[in-house]
Amino acid sequence: MAWTTAYLAALGDPRQTPPFMPQPRSFSAQRVRQTVRLRRGGGTLRLVLSNEFGNGPLVIDAVTVGGGVPVPYQGGAQWKIPPGEAVTGDPVTLPTAAGVELEIACLVSGDAEPAAYLHSAQRTGDVTPVSGLGGREEFSSLYWITQVLTDAPATGPVVIAFGDSITRGDGTTVDRDQRYPDHLQRRLLATGIKDAVVLNAGIGGNRLLGPLFGPTMTERFARDVFGVPEATHVVIMGGLNDIAMGAAASDITEALFALARRAEERGVQPILGTLTPLMSSVYEMFQADGNEDVRQAVNRAITAQRDWPVADFAARLAAPDDPARLAPAFDSGDGVHPGDAGARAAAEAVDPSLFT
Repeated sequence: MAWTTAYLAALGDPRQTPPFMPQPRSFSAQRVRQTVRLRRGGGTLRLVLSNEFGNGPLVIDAVTVGGGVPVPYQGGAQWKIPPGEAVTGDPVTLPTAAGVELEIACLVSGDAEPAAYLHSAQRTGDVTPVSGLGGREEFSSLYWITQVLTDAPATGPVVIAFGDSITRGDGTTVDRDQRYPDHLQRRLLATGIKDAVVLNAGIGGNRLLGPLFGPTMTERFARDVFGVPEATHVVIMGGLNDIAMGAAASDITEALFALARRAEERGVQPILGTLTPLMSSVYEMFQADGNEDVRQAVNRAITAQRDWPVADFAARLAAPDDPARLAPAFDSGDGVHPGDAGARAAAEAVDPSLFT
């Protein structure tokens, strides 16, 4: 059977988490409940859980979906995932539809480290003690879950939104599916592109060229794009964090173009996104002298090339009187991350005709 991806999360290394980001946590004798939004339905599903960055085996004593349906691994209830690996559970019969929210619960009777996580998942999870004694704790990160697979075939375009926190949706309303890939999914369906699927492979704090929170976009491209065999398109937007870390425009542009070439060579249509305004940012690292010149140089190179289509996020989100700054209506409040309205506007920068 050919499995397709109904949900995707690009996970990072907890040990690389900068102090200004939500910090990872470990779990002990707890039930960890998380929810994800499926982009494709089906009659049977499989889970992919990751221990990619773990120091030792990740042991989860039982996994359930949909409020209590057991998900076995290699015929047993317990998942024991070696360090450095992601594993796929056994098929589970559970009819689902595109757009439904799937609850995934992991029972940890011993100790479990973060192993692989997304620090800002824009979705609330919770933990409760296995003993039943003690209260419920909430968190907004995502742990271990990297894919949900389904038995339904891919009959429409499958778009990977690949990038940093702008793609991930930092600054949008938690639990409301207001990230730009969410809006793009709705936009494509509303324009009549049947069975379109948009998967979010953004990581906040991610870079093209070096460490911040990773792996880098260059390093993880194979995992998060080519790891979805049915992918037809990838929207690539990244480089703001590289600018903040002092990277040259030529290096950023070269890295973006290299990703586009890799996608094209594998039969995936790349779409290059311009870098959004940053000069109203509350974060000093974005406002350093010369950063705006670098951003403009990168965007000129992206819009001048003729090899691949462009989504001009920068033009769509910029203030009319100052293109170096986000339009106030689109600003989440920190001057660099779009809010809900800004994420919707970003999705409108992507031409639906590219996917027909």
